[in-house]
Amino acid sequence: MVRIASFIRTYLLRMVIVALGVSTLCFLAVEFSPGDRAFDVAIARYGLDGATVSATEYVRDSEGLDRHPFVRYQAWLSSLIRGKWGHSMIGGEEIFPMLIRSFQRTAILGGVSLIFSLLLAFPLGIYCGCHPGGIIDISSSILSSLLVSFPSFIKGALLILLLAVKLQLFPVAGFTSGWHIALPAIILAIGLAAESCRVIASSVKQVCQSEHYNFAQHKGLFGHQLFLPHGLLNALVPITTYVGLQAAELLDGVVVIETLFACPGLGSHLLDALRSGDILAIQGAGLLLGWIYVTVNSLTEWLSDSFTPADKKEGLVL
Repeated sequence: MVRIASFIRTYLLRMVIVALGVSTLCFLAVEFSPGDRAFDVAIARYGLDGATVSATEYVRDSEGLDRHPFVRYQAWLSSLIRGKWGHSMIGGEEIFPMLIRSFQRTAILGGVSLIFSLLLAFPLGIYCGCHPGGIIDISSSILSSLLVSFPSFIKGALLILLLAVKLQLFPVAGFTSGWHIALPAIILAIGLAAESCRVIASSVKQVCQSEHYNFAQHKGLFGHQLFLPHGLLNALVPITTYVGLQAAELLDGVVVIETLFACPGLGSHLLDALRSGDILAIQGAGLLLGWIYVTVNSLTEWLSDSFTPADKKEGLVL
């Protein structure tokens, strides 16, 4: 009970610091970037032809963009404390429900990608860790290095040309069915699996060459009775930590892939808000992203600690 209370206190403190820090940096970056925010909003709201001087001044006055940035940030923070995230300067929609709808699509895409990557990386990484120096281990290491060196948008463009355009196996863009998720999820999963496969192989190799694993062999254990409790359980600690970090960093890759496939997720929403100068939407997206990062990292830390046996924390699992 004490451990749970300590975890909640630490989580809440991290959430407040990181979320507010990210949203503040987003606000400052947009506020002090070149250009006129009122004119950007007017273009997004009325179109280029409709963004006249009077329309721009109307936006500036109605949205309070003529006030000092500190005053506007203070007003936003006060509203946030009362549970109000504000409204979009473009369409007038409430920001929190709009962000949640976008995040649901991003979470689905990211979750499917992470599952695909583990289905690819886990069996291959375990095999390579149990058979280090073999042909499969060397080949997977070379292939992983090649895949990691290619950015997501290059892998995405190549697979779109091959699988969607030439072979017509997948739709090119959209998010209306599960079939639309398959190709962007595969592209993200390939990059994730290339990284996690080597981490899994390294962790399994290190555990299988450890003293406690050899001691368990000398006791007469073999097969799954040896590997599962004395090998895999110990290897799961660094693997869980790394997969958790991948899940948090997955948002960076999702932004690129959502743009490439025209998926209406959180990444696309944030890019649209940046283009249109919708400051409140940018701050809200930054706040939500900060909360996601803290939540995933905190859960990863808790899971890693849960997977660590009591005697492993003392340095040895027999």
